[in-house]
Order: sequence, then structure tokens, then C-alpha cells
Amino acid sequence: MEDKKVYDVMTRGVISVHLTDSVKEVAMALVENKIHAVAVMDDNGDVIGVISEIDILKVIGQNLDLTRAEDIISSAVQSITPDSRLEEAAEIMLGLRVHRLIVLHPEGRRAVGVLSISDIIREMAIESEIRP
Repeated sequence: MEDKKVYDVMTRGVISVHLTDSVKEVAMALVENKIHAVAVMDDNGDVIGVISEIDILKVIGQNLDLTRAEDIISSAVQSITPDSRLEEAAEIMLGLRVHRLIVLHPEGRRAVGVLSISDIIREMAIESEIRP
């Protein structure tokens, strides 16, 4: 796996929401796409944060139509570039104790994909079957 790059195994495309979307819209995006987190974009289309399922739990009991994505956003975007080594991505995830990294274009804050722990584990399983 040492020669694998993030772009080899990442999920291309990013499910995203806008900063002003309601938390209800965010929750629906998670449910409809069967994912655990979404990227939050600003008016320029740049990634400014992430909202995960745990962030939504923080507002349980509140009116999700009135609460906005900007109220629950996790502003620390853990990211990596597509040409980074897969092992480097795994080390970052372990060190930061995160389940996913947003894959950003090397020249800006545009998301090109997501790399999750599941993506890496799937690649590890595939590689272990190929090797004798």
C-alpha cells in the first residue's frame, strides 16, 4: 500500500450543504445519502467546515428548521490533497482521531472528494486478497 495515493481510493465528489441551510436540511442530506458527515461550503464554494452526525445530536430537542448549519459547524476541516500517500492519510486520521478527511484541490479550498476510514480498510482488504 506504500505506493497508493489518496486519489486511488477516495470517494470522488462531496455531499455538501451551505452555511445557511437548516439543520433539518443537513440531517436529510445525511440520511438520504447514507453518509455520516457533510462538507459545509461558503458562498464561493470553498469548504469552511464539516458537520457530522454527532454535531446534529448537540441540538437534539431544538427546532431543526430554525437552527442553521453555521450554528453547529465544526470549523476544523481535516483535509489532505489527492496526491498524498495513503499511509500518510491513515497516520493523520489516527493522530487526530477522525474518521474522514476532506480531499482538497492542491490549489485552494475546493473539495474534490472524501477519504474515510472505510475507504482505507476496503483497500487494505483488496490488497490482502491480491497478495499470495
